[in-house]
Amino acid sequence: MAGKSPQKTISGSSDLFSYHWLQILLILSVGALTVWFHEALRWPLNLPGRHGLELMAILIFVRLSAPQVYAASLAAMGGVTASLIFNDAAGVGAIILLAQGLFIDSTYRLLKHHGLTLLLMVLVTALAHMLKPLIKLSFQSGMGIVSDSLAHGLLYPLFTHFCFGLAGGLAGFLAWRSMQKMKSNN
Repeated sequence: MAGKSPQKTISGSSDLFSYHWLQILLILSVGALTVWFHEALRWPLNLPGRHGLELMAILIFVRLSAPQVYAASLAAMGGVTASLIFNDAAGVGAIILLAQGLFIDSTYRLLKHHGLTLLLMVLVTALAHMLKPLIKLSFQSGMGIVSDSLAHGLLYPLFTHFCFGLAGGLAGFLAWRSMQKMKSNN
């Protein structure tokens, strides 16, 4: 004994298990980060959908980067958990966030074998972000839960959500593509 502790051996399956859980924890944390961004960037711009820039960028980046089948949905669940902590419209906001994550994941699975999947995913993020005013409209019509973003009708919020979702999706796609190029260069 020279004062060195013996090396611990870890089986490959437990390494894989811990690595898998680490990935899930990171994905959930990224979802929580999106809600934190939403809280931190509350500038009164009066543009419905402006948070789609960061939200869709993060969701598409996670969807394209992570091997988990429902990575965007897992990130959305992390966001829902954070919204409960920050008390940021946890009810309707949680439903919207989960619907957006599920839409992105489901559409990705449908398009996975299509040649233009990656470029189409940018459009998918725009459509996913358009779910927000549609879901808010259903709550406003069915339950009387009023949304300020719908004060002037549905067309303007749909348009702005599409534009911000598209820009965010493009930013997330470009970030993912840059990461792929850096990996291939190393």
